[in-house]
Amino acid sequence: MQMAQIFFIAIFTVLTLPAHTSASELNALDAASVQNLTASLEFPQPKAAMDEIIEPKDGRDPVIITVAGLSFDEIGIGPLEIKHFLKLLKLFFPKKEVSAEELASRFLAFNRDYFFLEDGDDLNDLAGAQDARKLPDNYLEVKLREIPGYDNHDVVIKSFAWSRDPGDSEATVPELEKKIVEVYDAYKASGRPVYILAHSWGSVLTHSALHRVARARPDIRIDKLITAGSPLMPANFVVKLFLSLEIRQEHLEKAVSKPAILKIWRNIWAMRDAYSNAIAAADSNYQADSAVENVEPMLIELILHNKPLKKEARRDLFKIRNIKDWHTSYFFDYQATLKSIQKEISVAIFRPHLAPEVMGCAKNPEPVCLP
Repeated sequence: MQMAQIFFIAIFTVLTLPAHTSASELNALDAASVQNLTASLEFPQPKAAMDEIIEPKDGRDPVIITVAGLSFDEIGIGPLEIKHFLKLLKLFFPKKEVSAEELASRFLAFNRDYFFLEDGDDLNDLAGAQDARKLPDNYLEVKLREIPGYDNHDVVIKSFAWSRDPGDSEATVPELEKKIVEVYDAYKASGRPVYILAHSWGSVLTHSALHRVARARPDIRIDKLITAGSPLMPANFVVKLFLSLEIRQEHLEKAVSKPAILKIWRNIWAMRDAYSNAIAAADSNYQADSAVENVEPMLIELILHNKPLKKEARRDLFKIRNIKDWHTSYFFDYQATLKSIQKEISVAIFRPHLAPEVMGCAKNPEPVCLP
């Protein structure tokens, strides 16, 4: 039972190491190396108002279709997490048989090194009290309306309602396809650009629906797709685990392609969010958590060489690598208090990086807006 609990906590907390660094290599860091890697953090500043980021088309504000992701209470402890990855594999590779037990054992093996687990450790002790908030189904619309200056514009938001259970994907995709067609036909004469904002599993539904629309209605044009926390390409560590299942990154990339009716695809992801990664098919990718990369070596140094602070440092490492926090950070930003190194971490993501993509990039110099 304890092993099962550790796994199901791990699957929402464990994340990929940087592409060039393995867990064993981090263990080998000495004090000098850590000092070189721990420069002061600088974080992006949020934009002041929507007026600075909106980019109307022919003087008209956009129509935005929002497609929400998984229910937030489902990204945590429980068997649904393994179900999500198995569902993704089944969607892309219907002839591939992968058991939950096999995939679970692979996560457990990786997790031991990554979180410096010792015999008898329980990740419940590291996790502590978790945020139990449950957000409404229209949380994307709510966040868009919170952007300063929103009321001064004529943005139209069309929320797509679905169960937010990936098990319902097969029935949901045709409904989303219908929604996209209806919105386009309703507003094509207005000259408004049509955007789609999709989070988490919502991006999987959107990817499938757009390809279906392209086949049925090649005349339709979607001006922009913005994906955040998209499991279309899982985190690097998940892809590495898939290697042993004879599923390679190039196989996933071939399964994910830019729909023909889509003009621009922007993707926002976090390395510490196992449900997301850079997507080769997108026109641009922005990594939301790059600012915290130099914190981890400091914590690992304490775990390895500072016995009094070891336990606290392990808790802090858990916070920095908490999948649930990063998976929601695209809309609610990221904050953490790291007691072992006495540092407050605050990373703004929604207003400076995601909102400009939804509302336009004409006056926004951030790298994510570059072609």
